[in-house]
Amino acid sequence: MASDHSHPIREYARIVREKNLLKLRLLSVDRQLATASGAWKSFLEETRLSLIEAMLSLDEEGEGYLLLMRKD
Repeated sequence: MASDHSHPIREYARIVREKNLLKLRLLSVDRQLATASGAWKSFLEETRLSLIEAMLSLDEEGEGYLLLMRKD
């Protein structure tokens, strides 16, 4: 029975780790945006949006695993 519970917990932990890495990347991009201009600034803005979208996707996935764990 422990293996039934460990899969959602492991997956949720993976999501938390991935989201933390994305937060660090977002912080780095935000710092670079403060002084960027031109094409580099546009690239950083697009990168920033992609990171936020990825974080939102991980939030949704994480909610699914939280629901699974609550049902158990």
